[in-house]
Amino acid sequence: MERLQRRLPVAFLLLLPLLSVDFSWCVLSVAEEQKCLDLAGNATARNIRGTLKCVRGLNTRDCMDKIKNGTADAASMFADDIYAAGLCHGLELAAGESHNGVDGNSYYVVAMARRSSSDLSLLEMHERSSCHPGIRTTVGWTVPIGYLVNTSQISVGEQCNFPRAVGNFFGYSCVPGVKDPQHDPRGNNPKNLCEACIGDENDRHICANNQRERHYGEAGALRCVAENLGDVAFVKHTTVFDNLDGKNQESWALDLELEDLKLLCPDGTEAGLDEYRQCHLAAVPANAVVVRMEDKCRVWKYLERLQNVFGNATEGFSLFSSAGYGESDLLFSDATHHLQRVLGSYTSWLGPSYTTILQAFECEGKCLCVKVC
Repeated sequence: MERLQRRLPVAFLLLLPLLSVDFSWCVLSVAEEQKCLDLAGNATARNIRGTLKCVRGLNTRDCMDKIKNGTADAASMFADDIYAAGLCHGLELAAGESHNGVDGNSYYVVAMARRSSSDLSLLEMHERSSCHPGIRTTVGWTVPIGYLVNTSQISVGEQCNFPRAVGNFFGYSCVPGVKDPQHDPRGNNPKNLCEACIGDENDRHICANNQRERHYGEAGALRCVAENLGDVAFVKHTTVFDNLDGKNQESWALDLELEDLKLLCPDGTEAGLDEYRQCHLAAVPANAVVVRMEDKCRVWKYLERLQNVFGNATEGFSLFSSAGYGESDLLFSDATHHLQRVLGSYTSWLGPSYTTILQAFECEGKCLCVKVC
């Protein structure tokens, strides 16, 4: 009996991390912080065990640092950031988003072209023109450029200079933001990466990394192809359906029909717009909650309690809605159906094919680890 009593404090200490009542979430904007605070208040009002705190991060990398050093416990991140968090910081995942009841994948990245372009092939894009939603975006940069590297169509060399390699490969492109100081500190990124951009109605803000550039974003990349300024647009599989059939009232969209477009497949063939499950560059994993390895269980248990109360709420606070905050996808993607527990590693969530795409940027990843870790 005495031996059992001596063991009890040890067992209790081992359970302390799981019983911890404090839980901090790293947020990136005023709107996200407000939703976090509202969640905390509603959770307290509903007597959900645990106290949620909201920690403001400067950017996603800062949130990774905060989670690693213990000043924050969790944050939801995109697939590319999940890879960096695991590779450079040794972080893991507690939960992942499920969209429309489909676990794991958020969307497909596709290459879209005009059906009238009969001589196009993804295996022969040299000197062609391209339209990208933006620099350093998953859809517009990571996936298509990773594909081109992995198929040996472009080589970045020892300098690890992706913009230069992309500029040398395509004839001209629109990659909004590629000339911004943040992405081009030395001012030597190729000018042809902005030559398919058009700026605003007054021909200003050409190649801007925001809506003032009319070819910015996925709708802008689609417009770039529709207006014959690009041969191919790299977009989500949903982009065309979100902008045609009267959903987008801009003249370029009203003049475009679904029958005018096609998908270009990685093997060099082409397919119809509804064949994106078979014809895509990548299936992008959904966002997931990044945590320290030792907190996987604790964070999941808390999130499970939150979604049991607020996950399917039709009145009052809703965990998966950003309505009323002036921004979208706060804390979680608005398209989230539910959160699922991630028992495996971050690489198992990303999947082998998407991880392979990210490994095309390995030279950048190694540099990043040196600078950040």
